[in-house]
Amino acid sequence: MQKYVKWRGANLLIKPPDPRVIFALVIVLSSYAVIIRDNVIFMGSLLLFTLIIAVLLGVSFSMLFGRLKRMWQVLIFVALLRSIFAPSGNTLIELFNITLLTSGGIVAGLLVLFRLSLFIASASMLTLYSSRALIQGMVQIRMPYELAYMISVGIRFVPQLAQELKDSLIALQLRGVVIEELKFKKRLFLYSYLLLPILVLSLQNAKELAMSMEMRAFRAMDERTSYYTLIFSHRDFILFVLICIMAIAIGLIIFWM
Repeated sequence: MQKYVKWRGANLLIKPPDPRVIFALVIVLSSYAVIIRDNVIFMGSLLLFTLIIAVLLGVSFSMLFGRLKRMWQVLIFVALLRSIFAPSGNTLIELFNITLLTSGGIVAGLLVLFRLSLFIASASMLTLYSSRALIQGMVQIRMPYELAYMISVGIRFVPQLAQELKDSLIALQLRGVVIEELKFKKRLFLYSYLLLPILVLSLQNAKELAMSMEMRAFRAMDERTSYYTLIFSHRDFILFVLICIMAIAIGLIIFWM
C-alpha cells in the first residue's frame, strides 16, 4: 500500500496533513460556529483563527478574500431585518417612528456574517486535496464508499455549474446585454432563462456519469479495496490530539465564561 496525499496549494507555508485531520478540524469549527449564539467576540476570534489556519495550510488568500468580500450584503440585510421586525438594544436610525437600525440588529448581522464566513473558510481547506484523497479519507473513517463517492461528485458538480453560469453571463455581455441596467423583472426572467439549459446540461451529465458507473460495475462487489491508502504520521497524530484539546478548551470557554 502506498500513502496517497495530493494537495493543490501553490505557496504552502505548512505541508497539509492527512485529510482526516482536516475533517476533524472542519467538524469542530463548523460545530462551534452553530453552537455560539450571541457572543460576537468569540465568533470573530474563531473566524480569525480559522482564516490564519487556512492561509498557513496554503489556501489562496486572494481567492478566500474574493469569496468573503461579498458577504457584507448579508450583514446589511440581516441587520435591517432584525432591527425592523425584532428590535433590540439601542436605536441608531429611526424614521417616522419606525425603527430602521438598532445595535441588536448590527450584532445579529455580524453573527450571521461571521458564521457564514467561518463555514466558507473551513470548507476551503478541503480544496487543498484531490477528490481521490478526500474519498479515501472518508472511506477510512468508516463512511460507506457510496456516500463518500456521492459527496465527491456533488463537490465536483458545484464549480462546474458555477463556471457554466459565468460563461453564459459573459456570452450575454459580449452580445451587448448590460445586466446591471435591466429592471428587476427582466433580470429575474433572464436568470431563469439561463438556469434552464444549465439544469438540463447538469441532468445530462449526471445521466452519463450514472451510465459510466454501471458500465464499470459500480458496487458489484460487497467489499471495495483501494491501491492507495492514507497513513497517519506522527505529525498527523499530534495535530489530531491538538484539535481535540482545542475543541475541549473552546467548549470550556464558551459554556463556563
